[in-house]
Amino acid sequence: MIIKAVIHWALLVATLLYLLSGLGITQYRLIEPLTLGLLSKGLSLKIHDNLLIPFLLLLSVHVLLGPATQIYSRVKRKPTAN
Repeated sequence: MIIKAVIHWALLVATLLYLLSGLGITQYRLIEPLTLGLLSKGLSLKIHDNLLIPFLLLLSVHVLLGPATQIYSRVKRKPTAN
C-alpha cells in the first residue's frame, strides 16, 4: 500500500529532523560545525518547536494504520448473509 509507505518514510524523516534539531539545541557547539553553520541553535529551536504537531500526527497515523487495515480487511472478507 503506497499510503503506508509514504507515512512510514515521512515519519522517519520527521523523527530524524526532530532528533537532529534537539541535538542542535542542546549540543549546538557540536552540531553547528558538523552542519557547516546551517543548523544554528536558534534555527534548531524553531524547527524543533514547529515539528512537534506534524511528528505527533504522523506517529498517531503510523500506530493506528495497522489496526485500521486489519479491521478493514476483516469487514471486507466477511461474507454477506443473503
